[in-house]
Amino acid sequence: MYARLAFALATDVEPDALLIDEVFGVGDEFFMRKCVVRMQRLMKGGTTTVFVSHNLDFLVVQCNRLVWLDGGRIVKDGKPAAVAAAYRQSEGHA
Repeated sequence: MYARLAFALATDVEPDALLIDEVFGVGDEFFMRKCVVRMQRLMKGGTTTVFVSHNLDFLVVQCNRLVWLDGGRIVKDGKPAAVAAAYRQSEGHA
């Protein structure tokens, strides 16, 4: 419930930049769909949005750039599908 309230408050305004940290991992499917629609509206309106997540499928679909960090260092930066593939390969999931 707290995640829903925090998300609603953070996205009720038109921020210049918004940092979203794993918020999509805490809700049900209806909440996730509602959040995605709201985030897409903000991004189309010019809001810089940074998602912090381990959900690669979500990131590949929603983002136009992906940055893979390890220990605070950039491992790979670029097109989401390429970065996700490199990450999966490094983890033995390719």
